[in-house]
Amino acid sequence: MNWFMISDTLKIPLIIDTDMAPDDWVAILYMGKRKDIDIKAITISGTGEAHGSKGAENCLRLLNIINNDDIPVAYGNGQPIKYNHHFPKLMRFAVDKRLFIKFPKSEYHPLEESAIQLLKNHIEKSKTNIVILALGPLTNLAEFINKFPPLKEKIEKIYIMGGAVEVEGNISSVSRKIDNPYAEWNIYCDPHAANIVFESGIPIVLVPLDATDQLPVDKAFVKKLKSKDGDEISTLMLKILKRFGSRVEREEVPFWDLVAASVVGRDEIANIRKTKIHVIETENEKSGFTKEDNKNGAEIQYCTSVDKEKYESHFFNTIFADSKEN
Repeated sequence: MNWFMISDTLKIPLIIDTDMAPDDWVAILYMGKRKDIDIKAITISGTGEAHGSKGAENCLRLLNIINNDDIPVAYGNGQPIKYNHHFPKLMRFAVDKRLFIKFPKSEYHPLEESAIQLLKNHIEKSKTNIVILALGPLTNLAEFINKFPPLKEKIEKIYIMGGAVEVEGNISSVSRKIDNPYAEWNIYCDPHAANIVFESGIPIVLVPLDATDQLPVDKAFVKKLKSKDGDEISTLMLKILKRFGSRVEREEVPFWDLVAASVVGRDEIANIRKTKIHVIETENEKSGFTKEDNKNGAEIQYCTSVDKEKYESHFFNTIFADSKEN
């Protein structure tokens, strides 16, 4: 690892690639408050839940909550590299509108350069290897790898929230029109891009539905959020959870991307095993399936589970770090 020290604390130089879904919002705020993380840039995947430009604007407004809206933000192509998979239009509209939740305004604007160029600039100029946290479709990262292949040597590791290896996917939970019980949305939106990233040779830690679905927000989690009245992150998270209605009471709402973010630099909290994954690209009911394939698959690591107590403890200690009662 080629990370660096600031004030005797190991700082991980991180780039976040996100589609700015609601669980991404919480993951980004959490990462922004972690003392061991140095967010260098954020790129928006325009092929995910938010459209690129709206996602970038919302990201800067979100970062204003933790006074980090000077972090450079740029967005990428709105079309997958192959095929034409997209989240439902109504869902994208709601996410673009931040689920009609008010965010503070930012004096900053998204960069005019593309997400690919922003990745190139930071990775090329960095004196240390960069870690990437990918929270949406992998279009930006695949295009970057295709366009600047030598620079992949400067990527230490990519943590990816995506895929469903040994469990059912989540396509039908969002769109019943799509008959696909195998895929997870981030991979499904651009399966060809996922294969490019997996096959790049860059070390991959995949945090799939296998792990994230084991950690839904429960009543104890909500109670802890409510215990810190006035905390901005808790308040935002409670507003998000309110949009899920009775699903929260039934403990059916995992914050997928927050779980993935919690593993960055803390692999010890997860059960991780090596496997070989190939993403099915064929347009059928298995499109986007992250299939274990010893013959054709690329070797990656993937989380089968994450320690609930350590995950939740670190999250609350991080977001409440400035609280006098903590």
